[in-house]
Amino acid sequence: MNRIMKVAAVALAASLILAGCSVLAAGPTKSGTAVAPAAGKTVTGNGYTFVAPKGWAEPENSATPTGVDTFVANLTDTDGFADNLNVLLSPAGQVTPEQVESQGVAELQDAGATEVLAGDRVTVAGSESAHLSAGVTSGDSTYQIEQFYLSSGGQTYVVTFSFSSTVSKADRDAVTSSVLATWSWT
Repeated sequence: MNRIMKVAAVALAASLILAGCSVLAAGPTKSGTAVAPAAGKTVTGNGYTFVAPKGWAEPENSATPTGVDTFVANLTDTDGFADNLNVLLSPAGQVTPEQVESQGVAELQDAGATEVLAGDRVTVAGSESAHLSAGVTSGDSTYQIEQFYLSSGGQTYVVTFSFSSTVSKADRDAVTSSVLATWSWT
């Protein structure tokens, strides 16, 4: 299965999370520590920009799946799975971290994800974000996702990083932190 179709499966799972959330009490917030920002290509989406890691770009000759606003992948990856990042606008508009944490784990599991965890919240460009991690299998590929839910102007942006199952948690954290450090609202 090609990279774009894998992203579409994750985008669908993210859409399911955001379809029917309810509000609960607030949880803890974790502020990010200083990280070196990503230094690749600047990507512009619907109301935001971010900088991708070096070597990541939009794949040529591939259509972006329906509902995905921006998509970049590691075009130099050689392990059989191109690590990637996609952003989609929540079909429910703005959702809170509480909503994501209260229903997101179960809804990702219902969509077939495994080892789903709600991590510490992070603050990105002034937006408090829930953070979900999960294992995903699509076709014959198994990979890890790290999802963040950034909100601005009444809209939540679901930022999903997908990594080969061989990428360590520390390396996933380094990539996600470096990209999220560059996030800005336009």
